[in-house]
This record gives sequence, structure tokens and C-alpha cells, in this order.
Amino acid sequence: MSKDIKKGRELTFSILKYNPRDLDSKPAFVEYKVTESPGMTLFIALNIIRDTLDADLSFDFVCRAGICGSCGMVINGKPLLACRTLTAD
Repeated sequence: MSKDIKKGRELTFSILKYNPRDLDSKPAFVEYKVTESPGMTLFIALNIIRDTLDADLSFDFVCRAGICGSCGMVINGKPLLACRTLTAD
């Protein structure tokens, strides 16, 4: 890897998890750390978390183009679309 390439920021995601099928499950926040890449959206970050850190993480998405609204979630206290929200913002 070239010395000119900067390592991205380390982002910490605090995600509320709950399994309604498990009677013992209680809603709880779980923290995950991901290295940011250029142009990363929250949708991409969530997929990285699911693929590499927590296979049990689930979230809704359909179009990935900001049309359907299925990836709507509360992000830093605001309702936004995960597919349109850049981690840089």
C-alpha cells in the first residue's frame, strides 16, 4: 500500500439491537468500530458491520437509491435514509 493513501477515520456506531423472537432479549445498544472509506454511506457501513462483525445485525433496505424509504432510521437523532447518508456528514 502506498504511503500517500491515508487511513480513514475510525467510526463508532452505537446500534440499538433487539430480538423480538427471544423472550429473554432486551433492547440494548451495541457499539461497533469501522474504518471509514471515501464516499461511504451508512448503508455501506451497516453492511460492513453485518459482514465482518455481527452476522445477526438486520436492517431493511430495498432500492439503495433513496426512492423507497425502507432504509429510513434515526441517525444521530434525526430521521434519515441510510442509503443517502454519508458517514462524512
